[in-house]
Amino acid sequence: MAVLATSIALGLGSGRAAAAAPEPDLASLPLEQLLDLEVVTASRFDQRIDHAPSAVQVITAEDIRRHGWRSLGEALSSLPGLYTSESGLYAYLGARGLLRAGDYDTRFLLLVDGHRINDPVYSQSPVGNEFPLDMALVERIEYVPGPGSAVYGSNAFFGVINVLTRQPAGEQGHVAVSGGSFGHARMHAHLTAEGPLGSTLLSATRSRWQGRDYHFPEYADTPSGGHVRDMDGEQVRQFLVRHRTRDLGLLLLAGDRRKDDPIAPYGQRFATPGAGVQDRWVELGVQYTRAMSPSTRWHTQLDAVHFRYVGDYVYGDDALLVNRDIARGLSVVMSSRVVSNAFSGHTVVAGIEAQLDRGVEQRNFDRAPHASYLDSRVDMESIGIFVNDEMELPGNLRLSSGLRLDRSDTGEVRLSPRLALISAMTGGTTVKAIVGRAYRAPNAYERYYHVDAGAESQLSNPRLGGEGIETAELFVSHQWDPRHRLELSLFRYQLRDLITLVADDAGILTLENAANASSTGAELAFVRHWDRGATVKASYAHARVEDSEEHTPLNAPRGIARLSSSVPLGGGVSASATATHVSRRATRQGWVDAYTRLDANLLWEPANVPFTVSAGVRNLTDARYADPVGPEFVQEAIPQRGRDYRVEWTWRF
Repeated sequence: MAVLATSIALGLGSGRAAAAAPEPDLASLPLEQLLDLEVVTASRFDQRIDHAPSAVQVITAEDIRRHGWRSLGEALSSLPGLYTSESGLYAYLGARGLLRAGDYDTRFLLLVDGHRINDPVYSQSPVGNEFPLDMALVERIEYVPGPGSAVYGSNAFFGVINVLTRQPAGEQGHVAVSGGSFGHARMHAHLTAEGPLGSTLLSATRSRWQGRDYHFPEYADTPSGGHVRDMDGEQVRQFLVRHRTRDLGLLLLAGDRRKDDPIAPYGQRFATPGAGVQDRWVELGVQYTRAMSPSTRWHTQLDAVHFRYVGDYVYGDDALLVNRDIARGLSVVMSSRVVSNAFSGHTVVAGIEAQLDRGVEQRNFDRAPHASYLDSRVDMESIGIFVNDEMELPGNLRLSSGLRLDRSDTGEVRLSPRLALISAMTGGTTVKAIVGRAYRAPNAYERYYHVDAGAESQLSNPRLGGEGIETAELFVSHQWDPRHRLELSLFRYQLRDLITLVADDAGILTLENAANASSTGAELAFVRHWDRGATVKASYAHARVEDSEEHTPLNAPRGIARLSSSVPLGGGVSASATATHVSRRATRQGWVDAYTRLDANLLWEPANVPFTVSAGVRNLTDARYADPVGPEFVQEAIPQRGRDYRVEWTWRF
């Protein structure tokens, strides 16, 4: 099962997200100015990145363009400590060695221009092709690692991801056509317009893949001999309308993704056509902000997220039987907050937020002959109040303190604090000591999924409690001249009451708050920048994970190393390359080997010509590696794609 969502998000208010003025090209800024960059996600107001109560990371549009990243997951996995894992149906994001089996990315909060994307059924944050926004429309991505529940509530567990869409930047629009390996083809167009009523962006994208063939030794005794051919197709459609004025922003975001199923999870008949998933996402948003005084601004936001998922599963030996899974729902999130620096030395944000999930439906049935196993329709709700204060102290010190109180419809009350002491030392050193606590409320699937099928039954648990995490982190950044920067993070995560599938003596499954886990480690990153535009980045992340339910935690790499560079070659040509090494990871019964993957991209931007050409290759050395998967699969791990080419031509006007 997995993601889908049709979101409808109406939003009123977020300072930077609603601003109409174009932002600078972040990649063109000198390194010292990047340290003064303002971010909006960490505290829900604009603040310098070195003042934020987190080790905030920023990915720019220039990063995405130069490296040719094709999905949100690819871009995020360039950051220290983050990694993606692909099951053949979906991509999932792990952080600091934590990506538990059965986790549908519910422990990240995903935002687009400040609007919540996590769906009302599974609470997922999609990072693969099901993410409804084309990467060409991204201005930058802000990733705030660590607990964000102090200002965002549930799902801001491992971190908050905020994808900010692009501003008009001197072009009226562009048309892009690309093609590549595995039958890939893509067409994208967007148009921008500016006038006295504000700026408008229109965009449409259509992509398809024929996919690849697989061979699974686990199915060697089936009629296909373990081979799967012509069953990995995928089609994606994306659409965006965004309008902004000085104080008002409107957003319409839609995505539809259809994917064939070559993997056959949940005991399906192997290598049989007809299995697949569909994810549909529609989001409508409005943003508004108003100055109450020269020192105080009021923001209000309304998000409505409508979500729909359909999965077809094929069973049977002689006569084929198609089982259909349907999930859909509407989530309405209303929030209002005030940001003020009326008190000398303080920036205070205080607000209230309510989430109403209405008509959350889950159905499971055989199509012909019809037999129903699940027909659930529920309403859920929660409300939270929060306050955050950034206080200036003597001696170049800052104290950021945040607190949020949330109450769910089960009566569970959660208090989420965050405290950060930030020191800007002489000599270009910044130190942040951060402690916090976050939670994740159980979603509708975890509380209400109930299938009565004899020995294969799974019982619902409406009174399921939330998960909790306590974190401590020390972040040190040192810039000894404008071209060099070194960053170090030391962290300790302690997870409690993790929602886990358990079985009783009769083998009947249900979900309980039955597991605890921890992650302890360090992340080291180095950046070297040259005046002519060349950049080298190196990072190493180490995490030691322990899990009370797993002797050796699944899919938990002990170490991840990355080295990337971007170099202008002259004549409008630049080259970028990234080498990633991931240590071995445990599967359910063994291990998958460590691997090293090399990705490269060439970008040609001729002067005084309105087009660009890029040519990229993912997995240049054709490395063989696999990603572990959970117990819903017969396979222990899914082999990943080999060498993958793509060429794109873009005409700008």
